[in-house]
Amino acid sequence: MNEFDYKTLLEKRWRDKLTAAEEASVRAWLAQHPESKMDWDLETQLSEALERLPDVPVSNNFTARVLQAVEREAAARKPSAYGMPWFVRVLLPRAAVASAVLGAGIVTYHEHTSAKRAVLVQGVKVVAGVPSLPDPDILQNFEVIRQLPASIGPDTELLTAMK
Repeated sequence: MNEFDYKTLLEKRWRDKLTAAEEASVRAWLAQHPESKMDWDLETQLSEALERLPDVPVSNNFTARVLQAVEREAAARKPSAYGMPWFVRVLLPRAAVASAVLGAGIVTYHEHTSAKRAVLVQGVKVVAGVPSLPDPDILQNFEVIRQLPASIGPDTELLTAMK
């Protein structure tokens, strides 16, 4: 017999009387393991004392009351949204929305700067593709040209002179 068998017979003793073979098996175990003798004696005395107690009549709604008590305990243990601390209930959703808005803003800003950078790169490519730029001296008298009066129509004198 091993310890598991001993524990099994100990539990069986709580419910029923042991057979003679089981009693002999337990006595052999206790002879090899004297430290378990006191536990066996206490369990035997407790079982005998419980057997001497009279049966108490149980009310007709006992099962329903026990099940209701079990349901109440289960409901009390069930976590609810109101069981969470206030900062989790109030601040967590707000922090989530703020994070989403901040993330969208960062992505939008990045896309905007990327688009501006792409336009700038395209302009540099166009300027780089021009074989030669005009001499800056051409723009020397630009203020004089800008201050000339703008005519409403084509300059006919100039057109005839060009022919």
